[in-house]
Amino acid sequence: MSNGRPSLSMTNQQHSNGRGVLTSPAACLGAILFVLSGVCFSEATLAQRRNPSRQARPATQRAIDYSKFSHSTEKHKQTCNTCHKVPTRNWQKAADFPDVADYPDHHACVACHRRQFFKGARPPICTVCHSKVSPRDDARFTFRNPGVMRQFSIEFPHDKHQDVIARVPPAVKPWRQVEFRAASYIFTSPASSWPAAGRWATQTQDDKTKTYNNCAICHGNGARDPLAPAGGWIDSFVPDTATFKVVPTGHSACFNCHWSSQPPVSHDCGGCHKPATPYQAIASPTRISMKFRHGREQHVAECTTCHINITKASSLRGLKPDVPITSCTECHNKDGLRLDVATELQAVDKNAEFVCKYCHTSDAGRRDPPASHYVIAGREPIKRSGIR
Repeated sequence: MSNGRPSLSMTNQQHSNGRGVLTSPAACLGAILFVLSGVCFSEATLAQRRNPSRQARPATQRAIDYSKFSHSTEKHKQTCNTCHKVPTRNWQKAADFPDVADYPDHHACVACHRRQFFKGARPPICTVCHSKVSPRDDARFTFRNPGVMRQFSIEFPHDKHQDVIARVPPAVKPWRQVEFRAASYIFTSPASSWPAAGRWATQTQDDKTKTYNNCAICHGNGARDPLAPAGGWIDSFVPDTATFKVVPTGHSACFNCHWSSQPPVSHDCGGCHKPATPYQAIASPTRISMKFRHGREQHVAECTTCHINITKASSLRGLKPDVPITSCTECHNKDGLRLDVATELQAVDKNAEFVCKYCHTSDAGRRDPPASHYVIAGREPIKRSGIR
């Protein structure tokens, strides 16, 4: 003790057992903090050992819109029959032959999306197929839903099918029979149930109708008038059912051969349906020469008389059934017969605003006539802008 204050040497007092005790406040506080930090470090270490792969989640996570279905999703790239069954249970009500006529059943969704499937009274995932989402209503959209963008394109080799058509095959199974006489046919589809539904009626020798054993097997006359485009028909010109040839829109033209015998067979969807960038199908027909009618008597001929390149195509990609103007000249620009092309070109010479209308509606008739038109008329091509 000095001046009434304890000296530093007195801070380390001796207990009866001879051990020293720290009595400084700063030293005590430091000891407490050291112990607490050790405890926190131990807890963090134990947590890391329990879940070593745990990482901080991003602040925002992109929400999945389950009301939209995409075949391009990685888990949706399984074989098609994982979800789609051939034929579907409703095929007898929807078609005259075994077909895929409905969406997959619920088990195809619940297998992976049970949580989304039972989320609330009106789960968004149900709107992919159902027009009304309700426990008391099972109404579905038309299959295929025309309002949804297409996700597949069709791989169809015209060249291979042309080779098959060129041969006279025996009867085709499983449910349709093909019988050829005079290399022509008329297709009928009675309302009876499969397997008797659908037979190939033959053309008798007394039938004077011109038919050909070629493209018409798949491309016939439409049963309904063509659907008008969104903006209506140009010049109010409405084409009739004899104007266009239709294209197959289902399996009826395919399963005759590809049900089980010729690959790709019915369960091999990927043989024809190829993934594509989503696109909106155009239901209304488009054509430069809108006024041409396939049904006109003078136009009834073997298809490749005019469509000279179609049969060589190995794919539908980029394929257009365009006809070269030279296919028209024999009748429409021949001396002593008709000079429809040359006459309209002369009218353009006199009036740059003239609209060619014998074959075209005004959207095409106002354009510069193609160089090919001038070639068949024996003239040098000119532009409307150069006409004074």
